[in-house]
Amino acid sequence: VDVLEDGARAEQPYLAFPAVLDLGAEILVSFKRGHSHAADPGAVLDLLRIDGTSGAAKACPPIAAVSGEIMQMGEWARFANGDIATYIDAQRSKQPSRTGLAVARSRDGGKTFGPVERVGVIDGVEYGYAFESVTRGQTTWMLVMTFTNLTGGTFPQRLLRPVAGSVDVIRSEDSGGTWRFVRSLTRELGGVSINESSFAPCGDGFLVAARGYDARQWLAYADAEFHVTRKVDLTKDNDTITGHIGRPRVFIRDGRWYLMGRNYTMPKTPMRLSLFRFDPETLSIQRHVVLDNDEGRKVADGYYAMPYWREQDGKTRFHVVTYKRGSGAPKIIRLSYDWEEVR
Repeated sequence: VDVLEDGARAEQPYLAFPAVLDLGAEILVSFKRGHSHAADPGAVLDLLRIDGTSGAAKACPPIAAVSGEIMQMGEWARFANGDIATYIDAQRSKQPSRTGLAVARSRDGGKTFGPVERVGVIDGVEYGYAFESVTRGQTTWMLVMTFTNLTGGTFPQRLLRPVAGSVDVIRSEDSGGTWRFVRSLTRELGGVSINESSFAPCGDGFLVAARGYDARQWLAYADAEFHVTRKVDLTKDNDTITGHIGRPRVFIRDGRWYLMGRNYTMPKTPMRLSLFRFDPETLSIQRHVVLDNDEGRKVADGYYAMPYWREQDGKTRFHVVTYKRGSGAPKIIRLSYDWEEVR
């Protein structure tokens, strides 16, 4: 385990929610720096740069800091024109907490970032939380969430959380200059109440993972227009998943498909970080590996995780950047594996 950033002695000791963008020569890691998991005004979106060759991490000035607000979580987008942006779940301590999706953009390949700006209303809706983006050609898609206190955020069906609404797909053809609504993923999944979601291109469509508010984990295939054509409830079909997968990430490597995230392998046991390999046709789990905490020690918070890979000494190393809190303040850490052993 490599500790990339330790907040124990910092003025803002709570480090959480890393997001990873692999640029080749370096890896950008944004993360929250604050005082608690949530409801901590003054929390900023901080930045680490990992050298793509040596793996050394360098602390950098924050990307986003807004007085009195909470920069809760950032999600990277890399656009066709070369711009890089982080889309931020901006909040306040007063409930309802969402203040509207914010963005900070880099026009020089991630060397510097511009001011924090509010994304604003998209086809009648202001979103509050971005989960992931995919760029294909000139088009960028993003998964985003509505909230009832923001413009257009009401949802006709009754959902399990009173403020949270629909997870939607939006699309940009001009590198994030403007966005258009595509589809409600919540509706496509049958109106189930979902939150954290992930997606990746698969053939002409997309594979999607969605965390249910009802302690279910969904895996689905959507066509090019984001109509869901097949879906499975992984929690129902797998004994090693007893609820949802926290902050799921779905990805492909060497032609195989994977799902990674926070998992509870048995009821009333500590959280673990799990990697699942699955069949993209049947959406069935083929292999499960516990990446961290197989011994079952107490983890108070953690495991929003993202991967990157490097070749080293003739082998492929699988690196996972995440955060983890035991009894003290959370740390931003890197876990590393021989890819052949866990794939």
